[in-house]
Amino acid sequence: MNSVKNHRIDVQRRGPPDVMHWLPHSTAAPAAGEVRVRVEAAGVSGYDLMIRGHWFFGFTKTPYTPGEDLVGVVDAVGPGVTHFTIGQRVAGWTFGQGGGYSEMAVRPAETLVPVPNGVDPVTAAAIITNYLTASLVLEKTAKVQPGERVLINGAAGGLGSALLQLGNFAGFEIFGTGSDKSTDFIAENGAVPINYKTENFVGRIQDLTDDGVDVVIDVVGGPRQLWRSSRCLRRGGRLVMLGMASIYESSAAIIPLSLLTAGTVALWPNGVSVPMSPSMLSFPAKNLDWYRDTLTDLLEKAAAGRLRPAIAAEISMPEAPQAHAMLEAGGLVGKVVLTNSK
Repeated sequence: MNSVKNHRIDVQRRGPPDVMHWLPHSTAAPAAGEVRVRVEAAGVSGYDLMIRGHWFFGFTKTPYTPGEDLVGVVDAVGPGVTHFTIGQRVAGWTFGQGGGYSEMAVRPAETLVPVPNGVDPVTAAAIITNYLTASLVLEKTAKVQPGERVLINGAAGGLGSALLQLGNFAGFEIFGTGSDKSTDFIAENGAVPINYKTENFVGRIQDLTDDGVDVVIDVVGGPRQLWRSSRCLRRGGRLVMLGMASIYESSAAIIPLSLLTAGTVALWPNGVSVPMSPSMLSFPAKNLDWYRDTLTDLLEKAAAGRLRPAIAAEISMPEAPQAHAMLEAGGLVGKVVLTNSK
């Protein structure tokens, strides 16, 4: 097998969305144990935005191609790969390696799962990173039990909406903060909506629950936000610091300040804990059975109509800068997905 011509998004330096460029490349033939995928769709994640705009020790170096998840059709298989066939639709996570913003990608076969019939590429792409992250947080980090009260701060974005839907599916009592245009969506997905623009969410939670919630999962981040989130917890509750969406309006210094705040909350004498999530870059890669089983189950639920991920926008792959700018502007309901034309 030979290499094939390909276009992909290149990031040559850190900076605003316009540092991304759609450039021609070639993609090699798959080696032993690998699969080459003609990419149909790739999700846009907060992680993509963070590493494009900020330098973090140990993370992806420039130049690189973003894209933590991808869905596409098998174009070629390497020696030893017997469980995928050319023309089969597959989905997978890249575990921090990127590469999804591309026409072609080569991935280890063990990191891919089949996409069931009836699940389109955009829907599948909207599930991978967000719903796997939500599953890991709800089950292994927060360890939420049926009947417990959960507040999701930032409940309408890609990750927040995944937490919302999976939490409702599991029978949790859920409250979700969002902007004016997302409160209907939050309510339709089984949660009590709180408009953070017009309401004090701390006071609103106290009014609704008397003694607070058992778990707060905060996707927004920032020291002030985390401190306010901790005040929504009942004694012995759990605060999960999951995202850092507020970094788009601040500098990377918000991360250590957020960690300091979380540490202070954990030391406060009210029994509140701040469980840290397993690394989403390493846990799935080190626990491939969990990763494949969970992703397969999520995709099968989507095929059965039991999961319906919200799609904020579908944008052509070469227009990735526009997609990043939209996500940074905030206020979206659901996931932004990049697509390749057929």
